[in-house]
Amino acid sequence: MTHRVPDSAHVFGAVALAFWLCFPSVSSHALTGFDPNAKPVPDFELTPFYDADLDFATKAPGEILKTEPIAAPAGASAWRVMYVSRTWDDRLVPVTGIIVAPQGHSARPRPILCWLHGTTGGARVAAPSLAPNPAQDLVQRSESAPIDYGVPYLTDLLAKGYVVVATDYYGLGGPGVHQYIVGSTAARNGLDIARAARRLEDTHAGRELLTFGWSQGGHAGLFLAEEQPAYAPEFNHKGVVAVAPGTTAGVHFMNIPHAYVLARGYNSAYYVPLTGFTDEGRKLIDVAGNVSITGVFRESLKYQGPFFVGDWNPAMKAALALNIPGNRKSPAPILVVHGTTDEVAPPAGTKEMLPRALKNGDTIKVSWYPNEGHRSVFAAARPEILAWFDDRLRGRPATSEEPQSQAGER
Repeated sequence: MTHRVPDSAHVFGAVALAFWLCFPSVSSHALTGFDPNAKPVPDFELTPFYDADLDFATKAPGEILKTEPIAAPAGASAWRVMYVSRTWDDRLVPVTGIIVAPQGHSARPRPILCWLHGTTGGARVAAPSLAPNPAQDLVQRSESAPIDYGVPYLTDLLAKGYVVVATDYYGLGGPGVHQYIVGSTAARNGLDIARAARRLEDTHAGRELLTFGWSQGGHAGLFLAEEQPAYAPEFNHKGVVAVAPGTTAGVHFMNIPHAYVLARGYNSAYYVPLTGFTDEGRKLIDVAGNVSITGVFRESLKYQGPFFVGDWNPAMKAALALNIPGNRKSPAPILVVHGTTDEVAPPAGTKEMLPRALKNGDTIKVSWYPNEGHRSVFAAARPEILAWFDDRLRGRPATSEEPQSQAGER
């Protein structure tokens, strides 16, 4: 059987939300990012650390439930952590992630950099912190498993004296249903692991905060900028770098693994009914709660479809509208980095978001990288991103971009 999906679903690395979903008019061909003939790469396995039989009902967001030392780059210390966070509707939940900090005493509080990862799936076993060595520079598990762990430029960030935190997001690692592309939940998960870092004395973490996200995490980073002033006002949020973010504006169903992760997440977060999904489609939604994104793809090969009939129901459309970035003002400046040949999170999403954010008063700039894709843009943009973070901590003013700027202009 040939599994057919949209041309825009050319997958690399930490696959974004099916931000491909925004472009239903593209042609179809076999999905190249998920190779049906490749040797399967097993998902990570949960360890006892991820059990959450702890009382957190009376604890505050950011309180640490448990820690576990893990390997770290030379000159640094790192921990897996389970901490308390909140969902978009204020439910207290346990969330996992990692914290990495330079060793030794710091004469002044260290700035915190919050990394928000790209799509790995909707199951607990898809948590990046489950990797045997998660505290390293960003790495893709294999060509046949487009799932990443680690943090881009981690050794550079530690050398600059940053405390680096990386949430798994609610429902990945820790118990619960992952609220995939629920921007406010992911934002709060990121802010609360930054709070957790300040509770670890060995980090010497202060109140200055930088945010760095990619794909799903780029979307989350834009929401973190909007959420932070009311949710975590103790932080001095210095700026956000969103690499290849997406938008839920104009999203329609397409038969790709991410659609089932999205449906499962929105059904849990917003009680969106699963109308439109066939019996086979609902089976894939269930599968999305047990395996990583590559596992959902492999399971989908067993079925002929159709998986969905019609259009999103009104509740789904309303939930998607809640998660369009740029509708609330961000006090912190934003740099969006996007490759012009990105087929995972197409540039059209950033072009659609930019004028809305500018109209709302954001200080936002888009740096387009010609001929760079979803993953390759990291190497190309490294000097700019690291310098941009340095400038924010030094108090240098950020600039905005005119909305008429076109992809390819630098």
